Amino acid sequence: MRQWLCFALIVTLLLSLAPAKGQFVNARIVNIKAVAVKTGEKPEGAVINITVTITPGTGKVFVSTIPYTEIDMQGSAQLAALTACDLLGLDFTKYDFFYEIRADAPIVGGPSAGAVMTIATIAGLKNLTLRKDVFMTGMIYPDGFIGPVGGIPYKLEAAAKAGAKIFLIPKGQRVVYVQERVEKRQGPFLIITTRMKPVDLVEMGKKLGVKVIEVSTIEQALWYYTGYSIEKPKPSFNISKYSDLLKVLAINMKNRTMHLLDIVKQFTEPQEAIQIIHEADDYYQKGFYYTATSKYFQAEIKLRELYYRYTINNYDDLSKEFDNVSKEIDDMVDYLKSIKGLGVESFQIVGAAEERIAWAEKYLFDAKTSGDFDSALYYLALAKERIESAKVWLSLLNTIKEDVPINREELKKRSEFYFREAESLIVYARSIGGYSNLISSAEETMDLARRQFDMGFYAGSAITCIDAITRASLSIEFIGVVTNDMLRDKLESAKKSAMAALAEAEKAVTPILPIAYYEFAETQKDMAMAISYYKLSERLAKLILVVAKAYPEKELVKVEAPPVTPEEEVRTYHHLHQISNIEIPGFGMALGLTALALAYYLRRK
Repeated sequence: MRQWLCFALIVTLLLSLAPAKGQFVNARIVNIKAVAVKTGEKPEGAVINITVTITPGTGKVFVSTIPYTEIDMQGSAQLAALTACDLLGLDFTKYDFFYEIRADAPIVGGPSAGAVMTIATIAGLKNLTLRKDVFMTGMIYPDGFIGPVGGIPYKLEAAAKAGAKIFLIPKGQRVVYVQERVEKRQGPFLIITTRMKPVDLVEMGKKLGVKVIEVSTIEQALWYYTGYSIEKPKPSFNISKYSDLLKVLAINMKNRTMHLLDIVKQFTEPQEAIQIIHEADDYYQKGFYYTATSKYFQAEIKLRELYYRYTINNYDDLSKEFDNVSKEIDDMVDYLKSIKGLGVESFQIVGAAEERIAWAEKYLFDAKTSGDFDSALYYLALAKERIESAKVWLSLLNTIKEDVPINREELKKRSEFYFREAESLIVYARSIGGYSNLISSAEETMDLARRQFDMGFYAGSAITCIDAITRASLSIEFIGVVTNDMLRDKLESAKKSAMAALAEAEKAVTPILPIAYYEFAETQKDMAMAISYYKLSERLAKLILVVAKAYPEKELVKVEAPPVTPEEEVRTYHHLHQISNIEIPGFGMALGLTALALAYYLRRK
């Protein structure tokens, strides 16, 4: 009886969420058509109807699909809502989003409607009218870029039949390959083979009376649907004016490192650590103070491990040092909990310290459970130096002259929201084949965020969730990035976005934590590494803006000229051959170098 009652309640709730206009208060409703591929042996395009309803709310996303589609469609809806709000400078937690997807036949589950749903969401948030003769396919990335999808020729045919005059496709997919069935008679036998056939979508579109245009971003696609573009403020950010603050970090970390160096020199000449210190000194002289801080920290870890190897000779010594480090962690936890009146300036400094103490606690646990003496010393060194790096960050509290208080309960709710966002993004990334090492790292980071939340470290928990969101986002954004030119485009876009976010943030607060990561990105020779830190810098700057309740809303501007000029020459993209024929993009060996670079980033964190 109880099971039937629960079932009835669930059905009632689902029915109450049905997007009928009369059931919503202050609702904005947008209808848009998308294209997909039907399930079955023979590929065939299908038109799907998407209704987006937006109401005042608390950041919830509801999805109804008829027929049922796979989880990546639901993940696409979640990501569409988040990305639309992010691009418009709106607080996602102020709205609820209802997506109804209807198709006449079962369709292939895939992320290819993500960009269309983002366009519809932007239209709903800004009360825009969409052209009915524009169709699009493309996966949405969290940074607003449009990613590659499969089955485009079949989708183009379906769009043409539905009255499309313009069909937008992801940049780089003008030429795709489809399987062609070849039948050949050989005596009484019928020999059936398949071969890959190139299809120029622009030429195919001309025959169908449809103009096919490649677009790379949501902003470009929005113009074709509405004639509007999202106004982007010109960044006026100058990192040099924050040099004195970053210099404090570098000096304090260097002093600790040099003190430990003098101690270790009594036992041995630590050549590797000394070399890293020289590199740190070089960055310091060039004014890259946070990069210097990071280098000093790396040297200090090696010095601490050497110190332990010369001073911890047996299990009794090891057990005593376990107790010492554990006591230091407990003392730091008590101190952080004792800080009252957290404000928009101190939020990021205390949050950075809380995050590092949580890492110290984790590394101490790893040391105790390693089962190996050498491994225990390594993790113990990491734990000890994470405590020291937390102290270095806390040294910046003395530089704050005025702070605006933050409501603790609001900060707790904000942290809970980022938990939901990160977890949803991780599920979505896994469903579409994102980078597994980045996804696994995001999951590990979420465990750390959960530990901080349970300790009452809401600032650190929110910051760590942003770290997890960044990693999960990158696991998606690097799908299909297979050339240096594509990586370079990502890098330039990430840098500009970070600069814009920092320029906005500094109007309300001193964004020292995102500034530190921005500077670190500036010094990275590897493009993938630089992108990751620019992204982290941007997201943390936006987090601080939200905490400070100073998030700027973007304006829409009417633009006469198209954002991109379609190229008429035929281009063959050999590097896209492997991903142009599948609905869910996968990975090839060409992504190996990028993966290795990102793996280094994860280990360093």
